Amino acid sequence: MLENYFGIIEAIFVFSLAIAFYVWQMRDLKKEKLKADARAREAAQQQQREAQRD
Repeated sequence: MLENYFGIIEAIFVFSLAIAFYVWQMRDLKKEKLKADARAREAAQQQQREAQRD
């Protein structure tokens, strides 16, 4: 009887791993986007400073 539930348990486990991977990737992408935005702002500020010097 217990062996009938192994497929369901395995499916739930795989599905939860897929959800965890999705959440992990979305957090990582969000973090990297914030870093890229900060680098872009810093580059723009640097260009402004250089333009003001000239």
